[in-house]
Amino acid sequence: MSNELFETLTSNIHFNVTEMGRKTWNQNWMVPENLITIVGLKNGKKPVFYYGHTENYRTNFVLKKGTSENGNKYINARVYFRFCKDTIVEKEKYVVANGFNGLLLGIKIGKTEFINTFKSMLLEEYKRGDEHTIEVLERMKDRNVFESVEESAQYIADRDYNWLIGRLKYKGKLFNYSGQGYWLLPLKTQMELTKGFVEEDCDLTIDLENTEVFENYLIYVDTVNSVVRYNGERLCTSGYSLAEELKKHNDENTCPWCGEKLRLIRTKKGEFLGCSSYPTCLYRRFLNKK
Repeated sequence: MSNELFETLTSNIHFNVTEMGRKTWNQNWMVPENLITIVGLKNGKKPVFYYGHTENYRTNFVLKKGTSENGNKYINARVYFRFCKDTIVEKEKYVVANGFNGLLLGIKIGKTEFINTFKSMLLEEYKRGDEHTIEVLERMKDRNVFESVEESAQYIADRDYNWLIGRLKYKGKLFNYSGQGYWLLPLKTQMELTKGFVEEDCDLTIDLENTEVFENYLIYVDTVNSVVRYNGERLCTSGYSLAEELKKHNDENTCPWCGEKLRLIRTKKGEFLGCSSYPTCLYRRFLNKK
């Protein structure tokens, strides 16, 4: 986890972050990089949540070229965040085995990086003599009365960034925020892969053009304004107070996460108390061995 994300997230009293890994826990299996604990949201009226968190992704910046129906060539700037599917599966195993609420895939969106990267890519294509790029930048220059093709490249990068971020903010209902910063997206929603993730042969991809996944964001950290937002619709809808939640921990037969009854589950590998509202709630507590 970057220092920027850690400092901003933990500056909010409701969030705590614990670094994980072999050095921390002496584990021989793959674990998430961090454990994020969320407690007492909305004046203490929400219970405690535990999420694994990973930011281990590759960023692909792509110039998508095409020709419109009226015959004009165009170029769109698009970005993709790719997580290794096998790695995610291994980290999710740890999350499930330890009764966490889920695994969060974290990405960072930065305006400066987006614009500078695509501006450079467009100008490199132009200098290389790519006919498609030359035609688009020259036409953009003439149509918008720019002084140079550098301004055309800057315009395309600015245009596409603002279009992508505008749609993303609309989907996440974050109209008054920058859209820049860290988006923590749940791998699973109601036991299924969260809608909007793109499954490929080896990767699980987040495509900014497909905003559906951002509707289910769990945590957003606005690095421009140093503000942490959480998705109240995605987190627990329990109306219990924090004091009531703490009382539940003293009741061995009540789930501390959602308040439902616990039931004894017997498996070949042993017994544990599991929540009766499974699979909606994944809480489980293994019994002490004698």
